[in-house]
Amino acid sequence: MQKNNYLGVGIMPKKTRFNRFFEYRSIKNIYHEFKGLCFLYDWLDTNKLYENQREKYKLVPCGNNPIKAILFGPMAIGAVLSLLLLIACVVATYSEEPFPWWLVVLTFCWNLFFLNLLPITARYIPDRVMYLDRQNQTVGFTFDIPGCEQRDDLGNCCFNWEEIVCRLTSKMGAPGVMNYFPEISHIDQEKYPKTIVTGSVVELSANPVHCYLLWECYVRFMDLSKPLPDVPVYEQHRHLDPITAEFDKKNNRPSGFWVDFSIEQQIEIRDEILVDAFPFDWLKGKVNDEITKPWQHWKAETERMEQLTWKYKVKRLLVQLFIGFP
Repeated sequence: MQKNNYLGVGIMPKKTRFNRFFEYRSIKNIYHEFKGLCFLYDWLDTNKLYENQREKYKLVPCGNNPIKAILFGPMAIGAVLSLLLLIACVVATYSEEPFPWWLVVLTFCWNLFFLNLLPITARYIPDRVMYLDRQNQTVGFTFDIPGCEQRDDLGNCCFNWEEIVCRLTSKMGAPGVMNYFPEISHIDQEKYPKTIVTGSVVELSANPVHCYLLWECYVRFMDLSKPLPDVPVYEQHRHLDPITAEFDKKNNRPSGFWVDFSIEQQIEIRDEILVDAFPFDWLKGKVNDEITKPWQHWKAETERMEQLTWKYKVKRLLVQLFIGFP
């Protein structure tokens, strides 16, 4: 077994030290009220099963099915047609040649057709997903793992949570700059190489702090000795987790506390927590007390809530018509 080395390359322990968690989410999600010309927009949520049971499942992104890359081809073609249409409009201002109305019809018909075809194809092409199961304490995979014999409630290959580890890996990027990535997998990578998933850390990969935060987030979710973290992403599902429901009742938690927090305000709270994460001593620092009563720390600024304006509607319609993106 590889020796633990929290600040270098090695297996990260399953413990939380920083204990500051925040995952933002638009709870009211007013933008879903306007689907524009994409009539099957709701079908795009291919992970609906997991999204509707956030108290039980937590997804670990591990890349889309390669077949899905084909779906973006029509978007690229639609963008090219739109560019040609724009050029034709410019040329028409000083040319006496007949305007190519056929290009207008082709562009809009092409984009509208694939705009509504995308949700159908996305619905029936499975995602490549690793997911944590809090209730059963397992980690499942929606794709085949050679040699895996255990199956979960969904019929997918799974392993017990204690068999899953996260390695802090590093690669040399720009000259003299080391980039860090969390690599989540079965502890026996030689036997189960297909379980290796690189955690989604896109910000400042030259700093390992984001790797620590991500792994602590997963470890905390799987900790049955504690309720779910009090963050927006679990607001609508807290009552479905018995441990969390009991904790909230005991602490007289305000119902729907995060509902009136705008995405903008939520991001500010996340950034506030992130500022404290950089100077934190992840190896020897004093363990932080978790914020279990956020209503004592933050107050919703309801005047900042997102509004479904006509500008947003026009912008979305233009994107759908000229690019074919939902």
